[in-house]
Amino acid sequence: MSAASALGNKVPRYRRRRPLPAVVMLVVLGVLSVFVWTKVFRSTSDLDAATNCNPPTPPSTAPEAQAPPKAGQVLGRDSLDRTDPAVPHRVQVRVLNANGQRNQASLVAEELYSAGINKAAEPGNDPVYPNFDMHCHGQIRFGPNGAGAARTVSLLVPCAQLVRDERQDATVDLALGGKFADVKPNHAAKRVLADLRSWGERQPTPEGGQVAEGGRPPLDARLLGEAREVHC
Repeated sequence: MSAASALGNKVPRYRRRRPLPAVVMLVVLGVLSVFVWTKVFRSTSDLDAATNCNPPTPPSTAPEAQAPPKAGQVLGRDSLDRTDPAVPHRVQVRVLNANGQRNQASLVAEELYSAGINKAAEPGNDPVYPNFDMHCHGQIRFGPNGAGAARTVSLLVPCAQLVRDERQDATVDLALGGKFADVKPNHAAKRVLADLRSWGERQPTPEGGQVAEGGRPPLDARLLGEAREVHC
């Protein structure tokens, strides 16, 4: 007797699974993915727009007056992401008034000094924006040798635009625009700065004030990323 006969000819029939639940799940995941990435791109675009600075206008003085220095090359917000920030006490900053608010540059400079930053020069008026018409948060200006220092300043002032100029030293200029409010690093940035200070205290100061080869601070990449997650 065959197996089919023994079971009374009741052979289980193959049932095709309905693909609808799986299709619905794929559609939902696809919609969520599009939503998330759209939000990411929009946030990035909004940040770029919020940190973008207007170009300076020509000086409203006599024609024989000295021409303002070149504005430098504007960089993207992520241009220093692969640059290690310098230890705060090895960073030298000059704070400049580009918005016309009296005493603001001096007050901001004191905040930076309190965070461990050193003074490159006394606060003063911005020669690049002689008409005090910078309408953004501000600019962090630096030369080829000051990228690490600029990265450190950007932790403290994350909404400032990055500008690379032709200076040959490692100093940094922080020009304050009309939207500048305060030096307000977020929690992640404060932790990175604290780690930098702690690491710097254990390192010898090399000749010239630069970090020695191979002396990279062991920083948390996650914290560095979160330090830039701000609303400008």
